[in-house]
Amino acid sequence: MRSLLFVSALLTLAIACNKDKLETKPSLKFKSVSSSTVPIGGNLIVQFDFADKEGDISDTIFVRKIRTNQIVVPTIRDSFVLQIPSFSNRSRGVIELQLKYQNHLVSAINPPSSGGTPPNLHDDTLVFKFVLRDKGKNLSDTVTTGPIVVVR
Repeated sequence: MRSLLFVSALLTLAIACNKDKLETKPSLKFKSVSSSTVPIGGNLIVQFDFADKEGDISDTIFVRKIRTNQIVVPTIRDSFVLQIPSFSNRSRGVIELQLKYQNHLVSAINPPSSGGTPPNLHDDTLVFKFVLRDKGKNLSDTVTTGPIVVVR
């Protein structure tokens, strides 16, 4: 009976220790978004928790925005790359991105209008996907936001 308790305790300890191991491939986890609706001229702040065994997070985050509106129109800057600052060889931390209205958030080149005076423009409804790359060129899994409405 004692040996069964000892083996059980040892197994529990081994599982608990392996749960939090860092990997060479960076880990990126969605933490928060400043708002689900961005007003005209506003910015969007997105935060992530990151983890990386080597602590070499200081390269690039790839961003893909997908316009999910029912009316399909030509879009601009659907994919872009953001440089992120160095994290001084930290294995864990928080990445905060500020997506600017004109540079990163506006999607439809010419949003359709539904008529009226003045015409009512269709807002852009976007889903963002993020992938982090470290100095070793290792890529994280893709992190996706929920729908974000960008008022037009």
